[in-house]
Amino acid sequence: MVGFKVLSSMKDASFRKLTISSLACAIGDLIEQEAGIANWTAADATSNHWTRKAIVMEVTTTSPTQVLAYELDGTEDVEGACANTASASDNGDRMILTDWNTINNSHTDVTGGAPAFIQDRVGSTTTSIIGKVLVGSGVDPDATG
Repeated sequence: MVGFKVLSSMKDASFRKLTISSLACAIGDLIEQEAGIANWTAADATSNHWTRKAIVMEVTTTSPTQVLAYELDGTEDVEGACANTASASDNGDRMILTDWNTINNSHTDVTGGAPAFIQDRVGSTTTSIIGKVLVGSGVDPDATG
């Protein structure tokens, strides 16, 4: 498995076109948007729990200015590819991303603002895990101003 996919959701599918710029996307890529930033960007190891997040649903080159995506609200069961062998001992752990199609399941609970995923269980293979993508309003709760 590569990337992310929604397994179950408590809402109707929320597919819509999101604004991007010079971003070549593959189905299953995780993108994010911070408040005050017009374009959605690739989620990565520096992504935070408070950004808006979506899973890409179509392939794009760097030319398009929009991509079809499923915007997450945090209630979805999501399966994601993981960097290390999946382990039930990581259930409940908060995890950062390696990049926009891989979770860095380092077998350590990650604290602070960077976690983007919480594992609930091992996925359908030893290279995938199931849990919740952490999403927010896009506003850093610790920002001053």
